Amino acid sequence: MDPTGASPAAAPITGAARAPKFELDDACYLKSNPSVVGAVHKTHHDINTHEPPDDYLVVSYTAISGDVLAGFLETGVPPKGYVFVGFAKFSQGFSLVHEDDLELIDRPIEIGEVVKRHPDDTMTGMVISASAKCTLEPIAFRPHDPSIGDFGSLEFTEQRAGNSSKEGAPRPLLLHDIPLDELVDHELYTEGDFIMCQQKLGIIRHVERDAIMCVENKPVWIVNPSVLEIPVRFEDKGLIWMPKHQPSETWDALEYFFEYDYVCAGQCVRTPAKNMRVIDSVHGLTADFDLEPFGHVLATPPTEFEIEWVAPNVFGMPATNVHQDMERLRASAVLGKAQKCDFGLVPTGSAVKSDTWIKIGDRVRFRRPAEAAQKYPSYHPIPTAESFGYDLNVFRVTSSMTELTVRWQDGSITTENSISVRRFYGFNDDVAVGELVVLKDGIEELPPLESNPRFPFFQSLTGHMKETLRARTVGVVQAVDSREQIASVRWYKQPDVDLLHGGQLLRPGSCLGELDETVSQVSLYEISTHACLSRVPGDLVLLPPSTVPRATLGTLQFQDEPRIAGSGNFSYLSPIEFVHRCYYFELMKKDMVNTEWFKSTTTIDDSPLPSRYSFHQDGNFNRASGSFVAQIVSTDTSGVITVRLAGSECRDICIPFEKIMMVIDDTEVLPPPLSPAELLQMGALNPWDMQNDPSLQATYEYEGGERLDEGEEDEWLTEDDADDMNDAPLVQGDHIAPDVAEIRLPDHADVEMSEVDPDDTEDRDTVAQDRETPDASPLTPSASPPGFLMLEGLPPSDHHFISEDATGASGPRIKRIRKELQILGTSLPPGIFVRTWESRMDLLRILIIGPQGTPYEYTPILIDLHFSPDFPHKPPATFFHSWTNGQGRINPNLYENGKICLSILGTWPTQNPEEQWSPSKSTVLQVLVSIMGLVLVKDPFYNEAGYEAFAAEGDRRVESTQYTERTFLMTRKFIKHALEHPIPGLEDVLTWNYLPNPADSSDGSRPWLLRRAIEAALRMIEHYNNNSGGDGDDSRASAFVSRLSLGAVVMLRKHITDLEKMEASLTSQAC
Repeated sequence: MDPTGASPAAAPITGAARAPKFELDDACYLKSNPSVVGAVHKTHHDINTHEPPDDYLVVSYTAISGDVLAGFLETGVPPKGYVFVGFAKFSQGFSLVHEDDLELIDRPIEIGEVVKRHPDDTMTGMVISASAKCTLEPIAFRPHDPSIGDFGSLEFTEQRAGNSSKEGAPRPLLLHDIPLDELVDHELYTEGDFIMCQQKLGIIRHVERDAIMCVENKPVWIVNPSVLEIPVRFEDKGLIWMPKHQPSETWDALEYFFEYDYVCAGQCVRTPAKNMRVIDSVHGLTADFDLEPFGHVLATPPTEFEIEWVAPNVFGMPATNVHQDMERLRASAVLGKAQKCDFGLVPTGSAVKSDTWIKIGDRVRFRRPAEAAQKYPSYHPIPTAESFGYDLNVFRVTSSMTELTVRWQDGSITTENSISVRRFYGFNDDVAVGELVVLKDGIEELPPLESNPRFPFFQSLTGHMKETLRARTVGVVQAVDSREQIASVRWYKQPDVDLLHGGQLLRPGSCLGELDETVSQVSLYEISTHACLSRVPGDLVLLPPSTVPRATLGTLQFQDEPRIAGSGNFSYLSPIEFVHRCYYFELMKKDMVNTEWFKSTTTIDDSPLPSRYSFHQDGNFNRASGSFVAQIVSTDTSGVITVRLAGSECRDICIPFEKIMMVIDDTEVLPPPLSPAELLQMGALNPWDMQNDPSLQATYEYEGGERLDEGEEDEWLTEDDADDMNDAPLVQGDHIAPDVAEIRLPDHADVEMSEVDPDDTEDRDTVAQDRETPDASPLTPSASPPGFLMLEGLPPSDHHFISEDATGASGPRIKRIRKELQILGTSLPPGIFVRTWESRMDLLRILIIGPQGTPYEYTPILIDLHFSPDFPHKPPATFFHSWTNGQGRINPNLYENGKICLSILGTWPTQNPEEQWSPSKSTVLQVLVSIMGLVLVKDPFYNEAGYEAFAAEGDRRVESTQYTERTFLMTRKFIKHALEHPIPGLEDVLTWNYLPNPADSSDGSRPWLLRRAIEAALRMIEHYNNNSGGDGDDSRASAFVSRLSLGAVVMLRKHITDLEKMEASLTSQAC
């Protein structure tokens, strides 16, 4: 069976069996003891979790070798085949367990997440609904005697001994198959909840709580909740590791007590009697120092909330001025006044659920207790009179099962058990059905917004200086053939869309218009997605309420302000302080109220606003304010967006795209790219061992014969260097929207696309280069440019570090820079060209020609380098010139903002000191060889942090192949850019290496890389044409990709056309 999936026309096979492989947050239990349930906390592949488990209570439930356990405790990295599991109760601790000793029971996947059935499938799907059922265990109960039909006294489920209870003791009845939409969290407000309070949307970051305990059948108030201790016994498990920073006390050889920051109702805890006050209805709080120190938690009432404010409701009552993002509020200001964004509540008749807010071990209540008591015979509510006035009808989730509705890229919709699919973790998002896309050829670049002194807060946004994009061709994806990288799209007839800040924000007034009925097929490489156009199910969004008080519109005195405050993602605007965000939303409101969609979808209420100090102020406006926050529940292929309103007004409504003011998106930071050491494990070139390569071996000497490289035992800097201050200083002195090309799939669209790794037998051409020591003499047309050259005059104004101050340089630094330049002048490998200037020797400009046999072949990679004032104590600063125009990276280690991620540059953390920059041993040559040998590789997908394990196992080959294909196409545009925009300082290098001899085109002395790139691309297209019928030909399109997709062929043809036109133009100009 083809592991890459079915043909594009075939629907996925529902419930296909797959070998279990655990992911983060997977719910599981021990096969040896199914009552011990937990969730996966660390895996071998998730590099972001790889920290030593210093602050974990690590125990042992299964047999593990000492070497495996010792290695994990030192590094925090579970060995392959093992996972680190956190169990539901604190007393059960964490444990390193082999996957074979665990049973997977649930995988909590949220709506909006992208999934696959198998990592090697080409097709992905988006979860559009998630429905869960749970098994619940009451935290307290009253034993029922069926013989007399009566209930006994109150009992707590959790006993002091941890999980176990006395033999023969009664146990509560479990409730099975309880739909999660019938449940709510046991606390009204918890950390992480979004709330609407005081006409603002906020996130609860912390809650201070009191604790009420039941001790000796008496309710007691805890004076200091922070000294509550949780008992942990080790009768059924072995103690491996005690948390370093968690105070504990030993009771006996088998029982410990740990201080814990947060306790829940029903937990067994210990605290000194002097920390208790008995709650007496007559005498109030009284001390009783004879109380035993053990009891159970009855309740944890909140006393104070710490809230991070996100956005105001600019269409509601003017809120109290808040000048800080964080605010602490007493419980009295929140309880009964704030509305929680409860999206677990499902409107009547709606089929879309988002039941993923719960995890194993959480405590819940019934949303409608009276209805639950009627519906479930085994549920016996505990009257508050039996529990000292506190509601103990709380349950612990002991198991769950999630059913997903998935819309696949081919348009089919299936129902899946969550454990039968896997999350798709590709760092390039797949295009999904219902997504808005822009045709790249239909984008017109406009100048960036001018800086406005009245809006200085815009300067904190990373893209404020990026160009404005006018998107003239916008459409909605109908289906995707991910194998062939083709999308079916319906286009809007006359969209009026401007994307500000390089696509981060929509210009106010942008409108999509009417959707055409025609569907056309385009290459995925011809279309792009932008952050401000992304609307995904599960997103929290801000809207103007359906009814707006006229008084809140005010006079809107912003008539002269520029239209710059558009909708986008909160993660982009989050650097702006809340007080400035409020002003931003006021500007957005000013533009919104004049749009046609606002006038047609919004009711203006002419009732006067109540006084700010009115007793009924909040009550009068909560109904309206509750509708300014919603959750996207669906996006369909006709462009319609359905949202579920938050607060008490829970209903689903359809809204136009333009009505969304802001998306409150996830702001998690992406993991850093792969370190060089991890790349080395993949068999790439090792720059630290380059002295073993004869082609790179060299000895560096002074003019008098003294060695410059000095070996590992020597130092670059000596005591004499500090006194040598006599070296020379470093410084002397109307666009029309294009037609959409129709693509027709061939009859045989199911050709194998998975990548294989045959031995690479192709010859690798080398770039012609003069290996002699360079001089500054002018080049003749027939001369090969030297690898290193010091130029006269001033460095170019477009050098990234041109503004860096080079004055005040120390003698040792100058001497070291001269040594670096000497090394570069004699030891550069083929394909690397370095230029510096006599007037600024602290600046380098580097051109690396991409190695053969990689998707970077024939690609000019331009890097600017600067020797900073603290060089060589710190590595040189580097900047990569990315020419992708916001379409993504060509390598996980090469960022669009110019950052180059390598541990030797100090831009990637590493634990190995051998990988770090060494002032005495490291060189710029080492840096350049690292980039060529470790970054510009055959399979750049595996450069991503943590992906080296996938490379070693041959996993995720489909994603790797698609990433390589995408990289190859993007780098073809680098060739065009470099030749159309000559690089100052390297013009001769580009001319010699990429163009023919103008006097004699048959002259074979020049590499003529432009022609080689064109011919290589033509061969790859010919390979596709010859193998599109799936005839079993084992030949490969190139050394780095086995077969191009149809979408890649379409795009490559365009690149070839552009390159051939440019070649003809440049050749004729030279003649």
